[in-house]
Amino acid sequence: MMVSESLIMAVLALQFGFMSFILMKLDAKKTEAERFQLDVEKMLSQIRMPEVNIDSIKDELLEVVEDLIANMRVPTALDHGMGMLQQFMGMKHMRMAQDLGLAGGPTDEDPPDSNDV
Repeated sequence: MMVSESLIMAVLALQFGFMSFILMKLDAKKTEAERFQLDVEKMLSQIRMPEVNIDSIKDELLEVVEDLIANMRVPTALDHGMGMLQQFMGMKHMRMAQDLGLAGGPTDEDPPDSNDV
């Protein structure tokens, strides 16, 4: 089956027209983007950033760290005992939460999984 030349020319003309339309739209979007870029650059040029003195920030941080280190003390037996008590109470509360179904984890009502065996 042979396609006539007039049909091929019509398809090519439609394709050319469509491509011309797409290129015109792209050019309009490019112009709009350039305008938007100029507006953004104009706004950015109006923003004044405050001067930041890095040395003063560094000095303040050093003072805070030195103060913290100066006020540190060696842990006492009471500190260690309170830490152990806190750990014990945390485990007790988690166990109670699991029993009430408030925390994740297996409870007595859950059937064992086949993977747990």
